[in-house]
This record gives sequence, C-alpha cells and structure tokens, in this order.
Amino acid sequence: MKEDHRFAPPPPPISTQPNPDYLFMEQIRGRKALFTTIFLVFNILVYVAMEMSGGTTNPSVLLAWGAKSNAAIDAGEWWRFVTPVFIHIGLLHLGFNSYALWIIGQQVEKLYGSARFVILYVLLGIAGVAGSYAYSPVSLSAGASGAIFGLFGVLLVFGYRNRGNVPAFLGRAVGRGILPIILINLVIGFMIPMIDNAAHIGGLVAGIVLGSVMGFQVPGSDTSSGYKLSQAGALALIAVGFLQVLAHYDGPTPSLGNMVAGFQQRLSGTSGADGFIQAINTSQRLVTDVRRTLMDDASDEDLGGLKGTLGDAIDRLDDTPTLSKESDALMVDLRGILEDQYALVESVRRTGAVRPHHVRTLEAIIARHNRVMDDIRTWVATDGERFGLEFRRHGPGWPHRQPAGD
Repeated sequence: MKEDHRFAPPPPPISTQPNPDYLFMEQIRGRKALFTTIFLVFNILVYVAMEMSGGTTNPSVLLAWGAKSNAAIDAGEWWRFVTPVFIHIGLLHLGFNSYALWIIGQQVEKLYGSARFVILYVLLGIAGVAGSYAYSPVSLSAGASGAIFGLFGVLLVFGYRNRGNVPAFLGRAVGRGILPIILINLVIGFMIPMIDNAAHIGGLVAGIVLGSVMGFQVPGSDTSSGYKLSQAGALALIAVGFLQVLAHYDGPTPSLGNMVAGFQQRLSGTSGADGFIQAINTSQRLVTDVRRTLMDDASDEDLGGLKGTLGDAIDRLDDTPTLSKESDALMVDLRGILEDQYALVESVRRTGAVRPHHVRTLEAIIARHNRVMDDIRTWVATDGERFGLEFRRHGPGWPHRQPAGD
C-alpha cells in the first residue's frame, strides 16, 4: 500500500544565518601567530651563535650564554631565570621543542592573542626555570620545555573553563584531549634522567594558575592597553636578559673555527676541558723533551723529529675548543711557548751545535713556561670548577677532570 504524503508537514526553512561555531573558528583561524614564529626564529639564532662558540653541549658555552646555573643565580645573575628559555642543548633538543612550540604555540596565540601569548610564554618559561632552580639545583639546564608545558596547562584550563563559551568540540579537544599528552610527557620525563622534569612541572603548574585567571581574547575584541604594556615589558625582559649575557660574556668567541671544533669534539667524544688538559700536558712534556734533547747533543735527525712534533702540537693547539676568554689567553701563551721552542730547535739545526745564546733562550722559555703554569693553576683554582677541572693534590699537579658525583 502506498503512503499518503498529502498531509506530511513541510520541511523546516533553510536558515540563512551563519553557524556561530563556524564563525568563531573562522575568526580564531584568521589570527596570526606572529610571536610563535618570532620565538622559533630567535631560538634558532641563539642555537647557531652557541654552535659557533664551540657547541651547545659544551658546559662553558652553556654557562656563557645564560643557561640555568644555581651558583650563578645565587651570585646575582638573575637574568638566568629568563635566558634559559631560549637556549637548547643539542640539535634534537632544539628540534623537539621547536616542533612542540610550533604546534601548541600557534593554538595558544590564536586563542589568546599575541599580547597575552607573549606574557604567558615569558612567565611560564620563568616558572619552569624556577622549578629547576628549586628542585634540580646541581645541574645546568636550559630549554623551552617548561614554557611549552605551561602552554599545555593553559589549554587544559581553557577547555574546562570555557565549556559554554566556545564550540563544544574545541573545548573537548583542548580540555580532556590535552590531558593524556601532559601525562605521557611527564612519565617520559621521570623515566629519562637527563630530562629536567622539575622545569616541566613548574611550567605546567604556572600554566594552570595563569590559565585560571587570564581570559582568552574573544573574537572581534581589541587588546587592552594593559595587556599591550605587559607584552612590551615581557619582551623588554628578554632583551635585557640577553644584553646582560653579552655584557658578562666570558665564553669562547663565536667563529666558524669554534663551530668546527665543537663538531669535532662531539665526533671524538672529547670536551673543551679535555682539550685544555691535553694542551697543558703536551706543552709540559715538550718543554722537558726540548731541554733534554738540546742538552744531550742530539743528532740532526733527532732535532728534525722534535721539530715535527712541535709543529703537530701547534696545529692541535689551534684546534683546541676554548672554554673562556681567560683560558683563551692562556692557550695563546702556550702557543707562543711552542712557537719559541720550534724556532729554537730550528736555530740549533742551522748552526749544527748548541751555542750559549741557545742555552739562554732555552732558560728564558722554561722560565716563561713556569710563569704560564702558575697562571693556569690560579685560573683552575678560581674558575676550573665550572668546567670540571682541578689540580691534583698529589702527583705531577697537572689539571685533570674532577670525578663525577660525590
């Protein structure tokens, strides 16, 4: 039997009004994430500059560029609460954090607007460093992950706080949807010792607190002058922090040579401190070898071999990664001593015998080397601990690596 449609109700009229959820999302998507891009580029520039200083895994470079160091902060270097947010240790660290910032930073900046985003990012980064300062006091640390975890916390609160003010699917995505990501990353942080989970937790807690008191920027609304002034203050804090880094910089001078030396360090498994030790031990040995060879009336063949050894030592010294301006100056002094020994050996070869003026030159070289060694001992005693260096109390007294741990 056929159905009778004569009395079926008419279909509802098609609405000409746009869907409010669609309008909301279109307005949010239309916002630019300018400062997410700026912070990403700045992180990369800082990374390149640090690589040119000898490598982002080099402790002396990290210290010079403003990584978190409790001892330095306690000595008054307050800017180390800010600068570590833009420093990364190794390419993988930079890559992971850059990817996370690109994904999560854009979301937060588009929801909260650029002014609020900058304020949040700087404050959350500082909170992450403060967490590391309080609960990981021994280790050097750096990275944007504390700020990134803070942004996760902001989105988590956003989803729950604005359930009735934003499209339902958005609230679910950044509310309940973000929670598993936070938990998984915290578990990973606890499982891998080198990860500074104290910074993650510090940033996350700060993100939850700030997300609870700071509202997002409603589509179509203007940014208030208060937020604009606070944004300028946050950016000024970053600028002042890195100006302090430049004003107090005592690390290796950025150069292509130091970048290459840093790569060679990582390939060989040695560090700048190891190179420093090797340079000192080599100079000490060669001073002894030159004196013994010249005093023993060595043959021309022996002198030629010694000259080659000195030339190789000078070349290796040129490739030694630097630690600080003071250690650079000491390396220059050692290089000068090696060059003087090279010239002395060549002069003896030309004359065919050791003359009185050769003996006087040798004595002057030895005296100069002793003065440089005194300067090195003074430097190691004052700054060596920063690079894991100390002089042995027993034995030859040359600098060596401090043992790890207690």
